[in-house]
Amino acid sequence: MTLSLRNLTKTFGGQAALRGVNLDICYGEVHALVGQNGSGKSTLIKTLSGYHEPDPGAHAEIDGTTFELGSASAAKTAGLRFVHQDLALVLSLSVADNMMLGRSYPTSLLGRINRRSVDFEARTSLEMLGLELDVRSKVGDLSMAERSTVAIARALADSHGRRSLIVLDEPTAALPADEVGRLLQAMARLRSEGHGVLLVSHHLSEVLEVADRITVLRDGQVAASLARNEVDQGLLTELIVGHPVGASGQDVERLKSPAAHSTPALSVRSLSGSRLSNLDLDVHPGEVVGVAGLTGSGRESLAPLLIGHTGRTGTVRVNGRPLGGGSPRRAHKAGMVAIPGERSRYGIFPNLETRTNMTLSMLDRHRIFRRINTRREREEVRNWIDKLGIVCQGPESPILSLSGGNQQKVLVARALRMDPKVLVLDDPTQGIDVGARAQIHQVIESCARSGMAILLISTDSDELARLSDRVVVLARGHAIRSLDRNDGLTTALIDIAQLESGALVPTR
Repeated sequence: MTLSLRNLTKTFGGQAALRGVNLDICYGEVHALVGQNGSGKSTLIKTLSGYHEPDPGAHAEIDGTTFELGSASAAKTAGLRFVHQDLALVLSLSVADNMMLGRSYPTSLLGRINRRSVDFEARTSLEMLGLELDVRSKVGDLSMAERSTVAIARALADSHGRRSLIVLDEPTAALPADEVGRLLQAMARLRSEGHGVLLVSHHLSEVLEVADRITVLRDGQVAASLARNEVDQGLLTELIVGHPVGASGQDVERLKSPAAHSTPALSVRSLSGSRLSNLDLDVHPGEVVGVAGLTGSGRESLAPLLIGHTGRTGTVRVNGRPLGGGSPRRAHKAGMVAIPGERSRYGIFPNLETRTNMTLSMLDRHRIFRRINTRREREEVRNWIDKLGIVCQGPESPILSLSGGNQQKVLVARALRMDPKVLVLDDPTQGIDVGARAQIHQVIESCARSGMAILLISTDSDELARLSDRVVVLARGHAIRSLDRNDGLTTALIDIAQLESGALVPTR
């Protein structure tokens, strides 16, 4: 046995992300961990790596020896190695230098770096994974599959020939379809060398191709742990979503379809950049168009590309007028406003009060000559506090004194006070309580009824089913499917479409 986990529980603010998880992984096997967004996969990996500490009562062993969960050094000493989705490579450095990151360079008697030894070690490590390349070439010049293999080889470089458990977190998420096979071969080589592999992936076809055993997480618990020969894609899909594939799932009340409009409020053609490729999309006034997709599908890239935070190609039109890229200010002036995902990282200004967080994006409304009329500013903020039911001590409350749901309402107010024609929402209810979620849903419904065009990008299938008129499903950077409410748009249908889309190869 390589790794044994028992009673692994992790709670955040009273909400359990993991509940009593038991997991066994053996040397010489590829063990896949699958589940929907929010099922607990990331929390489990972060607890193993030492980023999170588990709740009391959890126990972990490597080869029968107990090791401390929640400690990065203990995980490394125990032989755990992690390759995260971002790979953590320095593109401007050579392959060999990337292999040495976090380690001491071998030196000659004169104290100089022994380049020959560095290159030989890098070359040998890569050849063990079936990759032959010039180790002095820059990582930035490699294909994505080659970069992933370099990251795996680096993770194992300091194992000194000892068997390890290597954790691969969505290793194929950013890979083009024609490069996936190379990485799957590298996993097979790791298995043949006697290492244990924990593969976290949404792509069920890849899981079924390479895994020896598959564990399904659902709502923070182990729903099933089965040998590969005990499961097919249909059963695996049912285990992940929690009900038979043919069932309708939770069919919730949704909005009325908007009337057809000749001119879309938002029109996107051949949008490419980051992980997206040649996306076409229209959103009409009064329409809510949802965007779904597994991790790495390109879903996370859409809002930054549209709003101009990241470079793009293709055309974006707002109310029929082309929008130049590279400037969120241009998007705002054209009538398109976004509420970003990852509220604490991209949304709020943590050192500022609620008032400034709400009004910072458009201060001219209260400017008199060159000064801000703070009395009028506070009055407007109080109106939004009342309108959205923001629980706080007033406009001057520090933003960090508000709950996550109330911080999100501040971001909603910041966007709505700009009177947008197109509102882009990126996971607007992630990490907030049920009450705040319901209130934000009501705001979205109200905005759509008023004629606003809304693009709702979400990892929550229930949310998409409740609010959307159409849902576009992304996979590997492409729009693979479009689900229409008139054809029966349900939570189950969205879940299944995402899982099945992970197995499809884009045709363009």
